Amino acid sequence: MVKKFTAALLSLLLCVTAAGTLPAAAASSVSTVSAVSQASAADGTPFELKDCYMKLNIPKGLYAFTQDTSPSDGNLMKAGIANWYTEKKDMQDRSSVLLVSAPLGRYTMSVGKKSSSSTQQYYNMTAMSDAGINSLISDLCKPQSTSSGSSVSTKAHRYTSPTKQPYIFMDMQGNTDNKKVKEVAYFTIINGSGYTFETYRENGELSAEQKTSLKQLVDSVKVTQVLAKPAGGESSVVLQSVFILLLPVLVIAAIILVMFLTNRARRARENKRKALLLERLTAYRKAQETREEDAREKGLPPPEPETLIENNTKCVKKTLHRFSWYDLLLNRKGTWITTLVIAVLAIAAAVWIDSTGVRVVALLIAAFGIIYPLTIPRKVFQAEDGSFRKMKSRRIRYQFRAEDFRVSGVYSGVYPYVQIIHVYEVKRYFYLYLGANHVYILNKHSFTQGTADDLRKLLQEKCLKL
Repeated sequence: MVKKFTAALLSLLLCVTAAGTLPAAAASSVSTVSAVSQASAADGTPFELKDCYMKLNIPKGLYAFTQDTSPSDGNLMKAGIANWYTEKKDMQDRSSVLLVSAPLGRYTMSVGKKSSSSTQQYYNMTAMSDAGINSLISDLCKPQSTSSGSSVSTKAHRYTSPTKQPYIFMDMQGNTDNKKVKEVAYFTIINGSGYTFETYRENGELSAEQKTSLKQLVDSVKVTQVLAKPAGGESSVVLQSVFILLLPVLVIAAIILVMFLTNRARRARENKRKALLLERLTAYRKAQETREEDAREKGLPPPEPETLIENNTKCVKKTLHRFSWYDLLLNRKGTWITTLVIAVLAIAAAVWIDSTGVRVVALLIAAFGIIYPLTIPRKVFQAEDGSFRKMKSRRIRYQFRAEDFRVSGVYSGVYPYVQIIHVYEVKRYFYLYLGANHVYILNKHSFTQGTADDLRKLLQEKCLKL
């Protein structure tokens, strides 16, 4: 409500500066106003805003807080702030870098910081021409209304503090949410950022103490370091703003490009594998047909190949649980690596881009990128375990021969080695993949003929290699 009004006034001020109506900046001498003496301006508690290159004095009896203030600070209760988290959120929304409060919240003052292309262009108000400042004052004094229906009228004039820092003093009043709000504020530009020192009163007049405290705060401001204006001036700021706006699009485009190139390489590899598989399967079937035809000519049944290695694995739930996580890490690397990269890029965007909306979306994307892969093992376990639920036994018998292997028990079939597309070996198991979701699990401790070493050598020799 009232805070919305003050935020609207600050936005209005920055919009006016961003409109590009100010004349070109030029160094000029400014006169000082002696209404407040140096002694009274310096009276109070020293305070420094390092990131703003600013030192000031907090008037006696008042309490100062920044967004980094600890919730356990005892002065919060003295200042009448019962919920620091809500107050901190309001400061973030209004880009406030300092909140100064009278005891029990009789009134508050805040220092807001925002940047626009114009504040970057003029960089320091001490370097602005008299004509430039007067032009800005003229624009500010025009009656304004916000998109929410709040009306604002402003009286403004130039003010120079005892520390030689020029300001624009504004006496404003307006209506918002059927409430009358009065506010006084001092605006200046320091090192490319616009600073607004303001205090307000709802449905009443500002007290003399309130106005005096704000003036004492402003008069005490000293700039600790004047930074050199970046090369390129406004154009570099515009380019930086455009880059920040386009960054999400560039990130998405990069992700799409990486996915496209990855899928293209995978398709090429898969097509090569299929062609070689077809060639090997054709040769295998011809050899089988030749043996069967020879046996028929001799009036004998087709000979059963000799079993070289045999394994009898029981796929208990613990075995399937282990497999589901290895399946994610080994067989689904493309999925979790892609989502992890997306999560990292989203987190980087949330840190880089100073926009609440972008940050919320980026963090949601990052959360999805991290959480989604973790849901896959559960689905894989349920699918594999479902195959055994209605079976009396969870055992699978494997018989490895010269050209193929036979599976019997829960599953049954004969498969040539060329059908195995992936072999993964971990500490306790071999995982033989005949497809993305068609896998056989062999426990290394369940060999009844031969050993794990024998099977490893056989698979290295017989399985399809690209």
